[in-house]
Amino acid sequence: MTWWTRWHDDLSKPETTIDHRQLPILVGAATAIVVVAQTTDPGTAVELVLVVAAAMGLVLSAAVDRLPRAVIAVLITVSLTTAMWRDGNLEVALFLCVLVTLYSAWHLGSLTKALVITTAAAVAPLLVSNAIPEEEIAWTPWAAANVLMFVLGRNLRRQRVLIEQLEAAREALAQQAVADERQRIARDLHDLAGHTLAAVLLHVTGARHVLRRDPDEAERALLEAETVGRGSLDQIRFTVASLRTSERGTDPALPGSPDLIGLVEEYRRAGLDVTGLVTASAAGIEGPVGTALHRISREALANVARHAPGNRVELAVELDADTDEVRLVVADHGRGPAAQHHDHGHFGLVGMRERARALGGELDAAPTADGWRVEARLPLAGAGREQSLP
Repeated sequence: MTWWTRWHDDLSKPETTIDHRQLPILVGAATAIVVVAQTTDPGTAVELVLVVAAAMGLVLSAAVDRLPRAVIAVLITVSLTTAMWRDGNLEVALFLCVLVTLYSAWHLGSLTKALVITTAAAVAPLLVSNAIPEEEIAWTPWAAANVLMFVLGRNLRRQRVLIEQLEAAREALAQQAVADERQRIARDLHDLAGHTLAAVLLHVTGARHVLRRDPDEAERALLEAETVGRGSLDQIRFTVASLRTSERGTDPALPGSPDLIGLVEEYRRAGLDVTGLVTASAAGIEGPVGTALHRISREALANVARHAPGNRVELAVELDADTDEVRLVVADHGRGPAAQHHDHGHFGLVGMRERARALGGELDAAPTADGWRVEARLPLAGAGREQSLP
C-alpha cells in the first residue's frame, strides 16, 4: 500500500457522533469563554460578533451531525484570528481554539484532519503575536495547550473505539451463545428421539413378525419397547433439567454413560445383530469423554437400526496408552452403502463430529463396500479441557 493510498484512506475515515448529553457543557463553556473574554479584554462590536460566531459554530458542529466538522473547525480558527488580528483584543477567546482541537482530535476519524486543525489552532496565537507585538500575546502557552488537547483527544478517541469494539464483541458472543444453545438443544433432541425411535421400531418390528406364532415373544418385545420409551422419557427430563441449570453450554454426563456394554445389550435385545468389544481400560471412562463415547455410539447404532437393521454391527472401544486417547469404531456389514441412508452431511453426523471436536478429537464417517464405518478418536486430556460445543 503506497503512502498516497494510506493518506487517502485516512482522509476517508468517518467522523464519530458527539454525545448530545455533552451539549449543555459545551454551550456553557463557550458562553463563559465569550463573556470572560469580553469582560477582561473587551473588543469592538465587529470583533465580538466574530468571536460569538466562532462559539456558535463550535456548538452547531457538535449538535448537528451532518455539518462538516473539519471545515467548521478551520473557519472557527480563522474567525478568531481575524477578530484579534488588529488590536489583539479578546485573547481569552483562544480557549475556543483549544476546545476545537480537543473535539476534533476526539471525534474526527482522520488523523490528518485532526493534525491540520491542531496546527492551525496552535499557529493562530503566533500569527497574532507577530502581527501586534506590542500587545505581548504569549503564544507559547496557547500552542502547548493545543498540543496537550490533541493528545488528550486522541486518547479519548482510542478509548471510545476500544469500548465500541468491546461492545461489538460482547454482542457477538451473546448471539453466539444463543446459537450454541439452540444447536445443543437440537442435538440433544435429535439424539434422544433418534435412539428412542430406532430402538422402539426394532422391538415393534420384532413383535409384528412373531405376533401370530409366538405371542409371548411378541409381548416380550413390546415390553422392551415400553421400557425403552420410559427410559427415554427419564433422559428427556434429565436433559431439560440440565438445560435449565447448566450455564456452560456443554453436554452433561448421562446417567450410566460409561456403560457401553449395556448400550450394546439394549440394541441386541431389540433385534440388532451387534457385538461389542470394550477393553477393560476403556470400560470405565467417565466424564465428558465417557459421555461423548456413549452418545456417538448410540447415534451410530441408531443409524444402523433405522437404515440397515439387517446388517451385522461391530462396536469396538480401546485405549491407546501411547497417544493417551480412546478409539471408538462402529462398523456395519451386509447391505451396501448405496441402499443405506445414513445422515451423511446432516444432523446425526454433524452432532457426532461436534462432540468429538469439542474434546479436541476427531471423527471420520464414510461408506464401506458392504456398509458404513464410524471412527472417533478422543484424547483423554479432553476430560479436563472440554470446550463449549458449537
